[in-house]
Amino acid sequence: MKSVLMIVQNFYPEIGSAGNRMKNIYLHLKRNGFEVTVITLKPSYPNQSLYQDTKFWDEESIEEDVIRIKPDKVKRYTSNMGKRLLHYLEAMWLFIYTIIRLEKKYDYVFATTPPIFPTLAALIAKKKMKAKLITDVRDLWPESLIGVGVFNNKWVLKIAFFLERKLYRLSDFIIINSPGFRDYIVAKGVKEEAIQYIPNSLTADELTLKNLLTPVSEKVIKVVYAGNIGLAQDLKKLIAVAEKLREHKQIEFSMIGYGYRISEVEKEISSRGLTNIKMINAMNRRVTLHEVSTSHIAYVSLVEKEVFNKVLPGKIIDYMCVGIPIVGDVDGRAKKMLSEAKCGLVAESRNVDEICQHILTMASDPALREELGENGHRYAKQHFQWSKNIKGLINVMEASG
Repeated sequence: MKSVLMIVQNFYPEIGSAGNRMKNIYLHLKRNGFEVTVITLKPSYPNQSLYQDTKFWDEESIEEDVIRIKPDKVKRYTSNMGKRLLHYLEAMWLFIYTIIRLEKKYDYVFATTPPIFPTLAALIAKKKMKAKLITDVRDLWPESLIGVGVFNNKWVLKIAFFLERKLYRLSDFIIINSPGFRDYIVAKGVKEEAIQYIPNSLTADELTLKNLLTPVSEKVIKVVYAGNIGLAQDLKKLIAVAEKLREHKQIEFSMIGYGYRISEVEKEISSRGLTNIKMINAMNRRVTLHEVSTSHIAYVSLVEKEVFNKVLPGKIIDYMCVGIPIVGDVDGRAKKMLSEAKCGLVAESRNVDEICQHILTMASDPALREELGENGHRYAKQHFQWSKNIKGLINVMEASG
């Protein structure tokens, strides 16, 4: 039996696409006959107290294969980028310390970025165990930091780009969750055949949720955003949309979220005196999908920067899962997917007026919403099933011996 050591910062039961992706890769490797051990942090995203609720711990058997470490010196999710960097560095050294103490050797080491620091620890594991290194790239780092404008120190960025290039070149295989990353990574000196596209996907149970749903009332049209409220999402634009549509009493907005900018968003809603938009606390994945399914329209957005044109937001796939039509303030890969799936309307101009118009169009046309929602669900069943997509990873692992 081949063995895999996963070194990941986000893992079950943490909410968010990173933790969900890592959990499903772990589960499907196990189901395909691999022995898997996970080194990860104690759950704390977006905060530690959230995980005192037992509803997040719904798969107890996973813990048998997990080694959890806990950085003590620095608060993990803070608005201070310097302190967050110190946390990442502390976590990296704890990963390395744990790896050095491991007696067992593994055939494969699996790590994911961002952040890049666990993958640097994985390089130590690769060398110590003479293992194959598989690097999972969920976002382009440090390009994404530049894109959201939080970091511009040229010397630090120079080091960061050097580490990124070194990591890619020292990896035996790279998997990506967006095809938009392929050319960028090849340009860093990686052979194209070493890169495998494995999108964020859905379980068989999740894909049946749509069939279990009760009809949604048409008295109020609900527009929902679910996911990270961070630097890359530009949710002030959605608040501006809600303000512009405040006289349309039949349209209500909600944000189910967590993240770096949640306090800022709450203050913005309050300062504008908006009563047609509400915040909903973070919930576990299944409850979130059910809450999204009670809405009529789903919203996705990304900051207007070139780096985000390569990104494929996981929330698009989740919206498709429950058959909700999408209004998108996106470009690049995300826009291309919405077009291919015929599951939503995209604001070509990226402005508030056009987003409002798309929402009003959907709000007044139940047949259009039904058509777009069905298209999305059908596309998700064809392209985003974990049981099928995991084979791309297993095939490259088995081919390597």
